[in-house]
Amino acid sequence: MLCDHDRKAFSDLLDEVGETYGQSVSARLKQTWWRLLAERLDLATLRQVLDGHLLDAERGRYFPRPSDIIAVLERAGGGRPGPDEAWALAIDTFDEAASVCVTEEILLAATAAAPVWERGDRVGARMAFKSAYERLVAERRRQGQAPQWRLSLGWDPRQRTEAAQRAVAAGRLSAEAVRHLLPAPQDASTPKRLTGTVVALPQTEEATTRQQLQALRERILRAVPPPPTPPSARAEARRAHIAQRKRTTAKEVERLRAGRGTP
Repeated sequence: MLCDHDRKAFSDLLDEVGETYGQSVSARLKQTWWRLLAERLDLATLRQVLDGHLLDAERGRYFPRPSDIIAVLERAGGGRPGPDEAWALAIDTFDEAASVCVTEEILLAATAAAPVWERGDRVGARMAFKSAYERLVAERRRQGQAPQWRLSLGWDPRQRTEAAQRAVAAGRLSAEAVRHLLPAPQDASTPKRLTGTVVALPQTEEATTRQQLQALRERILRAVPPPPTPPSARAEARRAHIAQRKRTTAKEVERLRAGRGTP
């Protein structure tokens, strides 16, 4: 960003460029440049962009405008895509399952073209989109607004994660801005699960014999039915059960009488 102490150097830089084209730069024009660019770049970046403009065989034939500076910044820093690239992104916004990273201009232009797309007129939708998109981009550039990237989210969670990862990789969104959509980073202290073929270690003859005897014992125990319960034991258990039922019933009767106030 340009600061107040850069005003003198800023003015001298524009005068230097003006001399290259044989024209003077008025104080009013300098003020316009300052108003449009002061929040967008610093003095060193402005000098670099102007040098590039002067060396450009095509654009360098004309005195630069603030829009030329903004266009260079956008091309160098993941700025607004061209109409064809923007349309390719806009198509995904018509899919309710898909998630895509788009600028505000793409989203607004896609909204304008959506009714034509829904009628099945793909060519008409593309034309409507490009017309709206170019108008919106030109308006935002005149206002000196930088492109604002955002995620248009669909209902498919997997596609949300993939779109967030692509946006971060392209430098259009920060990882912090979409942290809730990105996979959790793996903790380096967490041991990784081992993969591969499990190979059984050889056993000694003694260990093998013990395993065989244990298996034989389990088969014998499963084959022998449990001993029957003696009649006396069954009778004693039944008497204990009846006594417990009587005690429980007596307590319940006492509780009901107390609740009704019965003497």
